[in-house]
Amino acid sequence: MVYRNVVVPLTGQRQLRVLAALALVSGRPVGTPELIGQLWGEDPPRTASGQLQTSVWMIRRAMAAVGVPQETVLSTASGYQLDPAHSEIDSEIFRRNIATAKKLVRAELKEEALDLLKNALSLWRGPALAGISSTALQTRAARLEEERVAALQQRICLEITLGEYEEAIGELTDLIALHPLREELYGHLMQALYLSGRQADALAVFRRARNTLTDELGIYPGPRLTTLERAILRQDADMLSAVPGMARR
Repeated sequence: MVYRNVVVPLTGQRQLRVLAALALVSGRPVGTPELIGQLWGEDPPRTASGQLQTSVWMIRRAMAAVGVPQETVLSTASGYQLDPAHSEIDSEIFRRNIATAKKLVRAELKEEALDLLKNALSLWRGPALAGISSTALQTRAARLEEERVAALQQRICLEITLGEYEEAIGELTDLIALHPLREELYGHLMQALYLSGRQADALAVFRRARNTLTDELGIYPGPRLTTLERAILRQDADMLSAVPGMARR
């Protein structure tokens, strides 16, 4: 755990799970039964409540050891919560920045939106909840990863809109390696390549997408990709507006 650039050393799985469960709800109280479910699933031990109390005590002790206020973790009538006055949750800062960036785009302030998206994505230090072995929490971590990838796509679309093609091409290539079944990533890459003067490479990306989708899923690329391929073949000046959801210059 990092608290305002201070590392709080938490090594026990139980402590990590408790803190993650509290952080994921952004200051909302979490009842003891829910926390027990996060820790042990559907078959908790009879001593679960006591072990939870011990875990919270150990979290507070670790915080105090590095100068973090112990009241960051509050006891409530039904369980525990992170005190908003003493905690800053990266996921919430991330979401606020994304929401503000969308408003800036609507106001045609694209460079400012791009800077804000970059700041939001810089909060990620690795996979969400890495090293925490809890099925329930990893399900939430997967949702956070979806939000991260969506923000990456928004940032890349803005980079393409603003003519920053090379940066977008490099990142999209890496993203496709991680998410080879996401059609929209291939579309963004085709667009960036075409706009940077690499028409043949853009068409090669379409063929790669088609082969991957047919081999892995038995399906053909959807209408957005096929429309984009046709636009590239025709060297259509209106290709960006012809593909809904793609970035515009």
